[in-house]
Amino acid sequence: MKTATKTLLLIAAILMGTTTAFAQDRPDSGTVGLSASLQSSQTNIKIPIWASESIVIAPVVGFTHEEDDFTTLNVGINPRFYQSLGDDFATYIGAQGILQHTSFDEPVDDDDSDFLIGASGGGEYFLDEHFSLGVEGQLNFLIDDNNDDSIFTAAAITGTFYF
Repeated sequence: MKTATKTLLLIAAILMGTTTAFAQDRPDSGTVGLSASLQSSQTNIKIPIWASESIVIAPVVGFTHEEDDFTTLNVGINPRFYQSLGDDFATYIGAQGILQHTSFDEPVDDDDSDFLIGASGGGEYFLDEHFSLGVEGQLNFLIDDNNDDSIFTAAAITGTFYF
């Protein structure tokens, strides 16, 4: 049993050392990326722009079309404020504001415009200077055009490519 424990600890140390050796610093100020996420409630693409070493401004765009039912266009902004926890990992808090415009197909001809306001927090691991993976938790408030407002939580797994 002691041999197995020592072997496991040695393997873990080697893997952590390898990960650290391949990891790079966060992107520099002015760096632009393209970010997509796995999330059930939204299908948006973010374009993170590093305004400084700790501030990211990310325009948000999204498009959803369901044939013979509706088309939704999302446009918004998602600023994030980073706190470094080393060269390759950083946590952040952020906010988001997204305008969601939905056009319904026939026979319902009633467009709907909603506004989503949210707070987020998460972490991002920078694999190298061009790629990162992250996890994010959100608390969102949807201001519905039909006075059917709602509050909900969401979670996302993100991948970002930096140019």
